[in-house]
Amino acid sequence: MTAPDHETQARYRRRRLVALGLLLVLVVSAGLVGGRELLLRSAWFRLASVTVIGAQDVSPALIRAASGLRNGLPLLLVNLAAAQRAVAAIPSVASVRASRHWPDTVELTVTERRPVAVAASPNGPRLVDRTGLAYRLAGEHAGSLPRLAVARVAPDDPATQAGLAVLDALPATVRDQLQVIEAVGPRMVILRLTNGKQVRWGDPGDSDRKAAVLAVLLSQSASVYDVSAPELPTIHR
Repeated sequence: MTAPDHETQARYRRRRLVALGLLLVLVVSAGLVGGRELLLRSAWFRLASVTVIGAQDVSPALIRAASGLRNGLPLLLVNLAAAQRAVAAIPSVASVRASRHWPDTVELTVTERRPVAVAASPNGPRLVDRTGLAYRLAGEHAGSLPRLAVARVAPDDPATQAGLAVLDALPATVRDQLQVIEAVGPRMVILRLTNGKQVRWGDPGDSDRKAAVLAVLLSQSASVYDVSAPELPTIHR
């Protein structure tokens, strides 16, 4: 009997490698199918808890109810994207992230809107967040925030954005005296302070410099402080 030649041995090795590869694929596939079936059928991997993180003003119970998540559903089948969309529809919620935590929990991490001003509405003052969205009635917050006076409060309204940009630039000493932010348009913002004082701010441009100039001007007694041109500020007694 003659020894097999090199070509025959090479063909044998190739066939053996292919067979081993196919066997590995079959084993992994069976494991995946079996693992999936285990996750779908076992009582250990069914939703039993919805945890809410970050909620302060919004009730966690309201968030859980809005999410539409129901105990008993296989955790693998929970639609996280749908839960996020449903919770994000709550007016006071700015964003939400849903995540699975094996074996039986979904976690909802919520970021709530923070009010920076109030705006008038037919039903009473509404809270306005930094994006310009008037998202709910102010309630007990109505007297603790400045009023944003614009023709149309909305995130896409230029006057709204101008007023909020100026508000964001104000130092705490001025913010504490602020009662009304009036934006006639994107280039004409007026601040009304306590004791009837008025600040003509102009547009939101160069706000840091305007804020610094205003801090100096407020040390002088006047009724109107004009920093719309910060290189030539004026006061009117």
